[in-house]
Amino acid sequence: MSKQYINVNGVNLHYISKGQGELMLFLHGFPDFSHIWRHQIDEFSNDFHTVALDLRGYNLSEKPSGLESYEIDVLVEDIRQVIEGLGYSSCTLVVHDWGAGIGWTFAYRYPEYVQKLIAFNGPHPYTFMRELRTNKNQQKASEYMKWFQKQEVQDYMERDNFSGLRKLVIDPGVKKGYLTADDVQAYMNSWENGSVLSMLSYYRNLKIFTEEDLRRKSLFPLEEEVLNIPVQIIWGNQDPTFMPENLDGIEEYVPNISVHRLAEASHAPQHEKPQEVNNVMWNFLNK
Repeated sequence: MSKQYINVNGVNLHYISKGQGELMLFLHGFPDFSHIWRHQIDEFSNDFHTVALDLRGYNLSEKPSGLESYEIDVLVEDIRQVIEGLGYSSCTLVVHDWGAGIGWTFAYRYPEYVQKLIAFNGPHPYTFMRELRTNKNQQKASEYMKWFQKQEVQDYMERDNFSGLRKLVIDPGVKKGYLTADDVQAYMNSWENGSVLSMLSYYRNLKIFTEEDLRRKSLFPLEEEVLNIPVQIIWGNQDPTFMPENLDGIEEYVPNISVHRLAEASHAPQHEKPQEVNNVMWNFLNK
């Protein structure tokens, strides 16, 4: 597995890669980084050129200042330029959490760049706004996004050796046995790179809490109603962040969709149930 950098859209982005062939591009979420895809990088590198990106502001990627550097249009353009910069015209796109928000938006805007989309626990931009309007459980679960927009959150996450972030990611992973000591150190190293402020900048651009915001149909601007590429959703039903009702009626917007639910997995199935996840991905890719 190699570590490399690519200069796109005015920033240097770090990525890990392995294998040759068609591009399989992985986009992580908060507060993760490329390491979250380690089981999939190894699994699929015999058949694909697997590339796991550190999104701008994360881990070893550049961390530009200013909220404007983390607007959705900028994040989407990063991905378009990464695909082209790696020498490809399209890819299989694998996304999670914030990476899924970017990935859904990217696939709608540039469907010609996405052969297939695989999404982990990152709701569709239409169904998520619907649930925020109508689902009290989702409203309660999303309160953290409002909190993340406050200035004091950075201090909370960084103090006591990143205790706030460790409670989110490391403590559950160690308790359940899917994070090793090496994994824990990799996460700690990624946060020590000064990434907390830039990670929070993603949330500070969100506009989803006023009555006017909630009247919008989509979390991010989409020009089309329907996405016609093949999509596989892999969903941990124990996710405290996104309610399973986000999947209800999604076929209205994504007619060529398959959904696999993991009853005992939480927010990051690729961590928690890597072999089952990889099997589902293979089945989808081989259709």
